[in-house]
Amino acid sequence: MAGNPNPKTEQIQAYQFKKGQISNPFGRTGNGISLKERAKKMLATMTDEEAEEYLHGLTKKELWEMGEGKAKADVELSGEITSKVISVDE
Repeated sequence: MAGNPNPKTEQIQAYQFKKGQISNPFGRTGNGISLKERAKKMLATMTDEEAEEYLHGLTKKELWEMGEGKAKADVELSGEITSKVISVDE
């Protein structure tokens, strides 16, 4: 069988990575700060008025979780595990 076994992929071959090709040759863009770090910085530098406005946009649940953490979710699991031990004598 000669040629491509899946002719539907021939149209995208020009756009596929070649062996050894780097997908992002210039590395990570931006200043390297994660979104989480940006959010922390934004919240830390808010004025009191900005913080009040921000907090008014949150639900009661979100406010509670920010202050106290997420509610603990205990899960009880019960059951029985049975297994059969097989011994092979030589």
